[in-house]
Amino acid sequence: MAAGQAALWGGVAGCLMPLACAGGIARCCGCAPDHAGSGHEIPRQPVGLVGVFGAVIASSAAAVGALAASTVAAGVAVGVVAAVGVTGLAWQDVLRRRALIHGKG
Repeated sequence: MAAGQAALWGGVAGCLMPLACAGGIARCCGCAPDHAGSGHEIPRQPVGLVGVFGAVIASSAAAVGALAASTVAAGVAVGVVAAVGVTGLAWQDVLRRRALIHGKG
């Protein structure tokens, strides 16, 4: 029971954190357009796919953490740590795009 609940919370965190980072925050920072008047297109990772893989990784980690510790809270904590890792990778892609857009790459 604890593993299932932790997996659900970890999956939610793993899906929403990368989506908010790579989708919402990137738009606010001006890193979302495919070109920025530079004359060439700059590809980006599909945000939905990043969210799905983040959910899979975080929910799996949360379930294993809950099984190992026998508590939902520990499983959720492990899932959130995994989600932060996926979010860091998504943000790294956003920063690379920003450097390419502004001609620093």
